[in-house]
Amino acid sequence: MDKLLFMKCLRCRGAMIYDKFYGPHEQFWGWKCLICGEIVDPVILENRQLMRAGQVINSRRARR
Repeated sequence: MDKLLFMKCLRCRGAMIYDKFYGPHEQFWGWKCLICGEIVDPVILENRQLMRAGQVINSRRARR
């Protein structure tokens, strides 16, 4: 990545950095707070919106 991108953490108001994460089967980009460790990516944000709307979230394990 050519430049660092920052935003404020919604949990603690600390600085967040856009970073690459490595899961067991995939890589993804997301925001990580440098203070509290909160991680946010598009999947996490979508799941939080669904939870606020009272919808059921299918886990990845349930889809397999």
